[in-house]
Amino acid sequence: MIDTGTLTDLITQFRNTTAANSISPETVGSILQKIVDILATAGTQANLDIINKWHEALKTAQPAITALSQGNADRNHVYLAAKSVNLYTGALADLTPIQIQQATTERAGAMRAQQVVDLNAARRDVADIKKQIQTINSLFVIGTDDNLYKSSQISCQVVNGTLRLLGAQDLTAAGYVPYLFRRVRKRNPFKDKFATAEQRAAKKYCPVKKGWGLYGSIYAVKLNGSEILFSTNSHHNLCVEAGGWSADPATLVTRYTDKNGNIRFGLGRSSVSLTDPKNPKKQRMIRLVFGIGLAKPIYPGTAAITPANLTSSLATFTIIYDPGTARWCFGT
Repeated sequence: MIDTGTLTDLITQFRNTTAANSISPETVGSILQKIVDILATAGTQANLDIINKWHEALKTAQPAITALSQGNADRNHVYLAAKSVNLYTGALADLTPIQIQQATTERAGAMRAQQVVDLNAARRDVADIKKQIQTINSLFVIGTDDNLYKSSQISCQVVNGTLRLLGAQDLTAAGYVPYLFRRVRKRNPFKDKFATAEQRAAKKYCPVKKGWGLYGSIYAVKLNGSEILFSTNSHHNLCVEAGGWSADPATLVTRYTDKNGNIRFGLGRSSVSLTDPKNPKKQRMIRLVFGIGLAKPIYPGTAAITPANLTSSLATFTIIYDPGTARWCFGT
């Protein structure tokens, strides 16, 4: 673009030189050469057309972003603070905060705060599972006969009249719970809901079973350290949480007096009398065998529980009725 101020100064200089009658070819030539040099800086029409096109384009151009920074954020969104400039006027402005969309299963995006909470919780759960797996793996040492399943072996011991369970610490730490079994002979009523009325009338009972039967449920027994405690609920309510706990072996039997005045207690399908059949005036010694083992929690109504469900061995103990003291005590 021509500097018109400089060109005006040269014309004024030329006029002053003429007025002073000091003009010479050299002076005129010098002044004219300067004017030509200035005119040489003028753009061509093609250049002017390009500039005009840029000028028109800038009128309609969108503002350009000049700066981006982290904006305000909440639990669900991330925002960017942006500044812009108008390419035509040069005016600066703050843009509306730019929201980054949340991530979904279909696209990438920003993670919500709750997703971070869930991810951290999942990480902790996985770590806990790994610890439990390590504990479980340590319980079952596969090798020679001396250490085969060594850590799953438990046993009962009577200490000062209280029943203790030995070797169960690792299993209880891994989340396993105790179950109580007793040797019984039982025959459950036939209650097949898919059977016809004729079938139920013809078959009142299931086959007789002998062996280890579950005593109550997961709520029938618990461990206090190594001490074994029994639910004080009635035998008809051992499938609900215990109202209390006792270490007394008499908790495991329910006594009643029959019509003949004999003290009896139920044992599976049988009813056992404490009266000595050879001497009705005396009572006899009774020994009942029980077993305790550990398995994962299985709540009432979920599945039938047998010793095959146990993770540990079955630790046996006995309760003995002493007619001399008329009391029950533990034995092994």
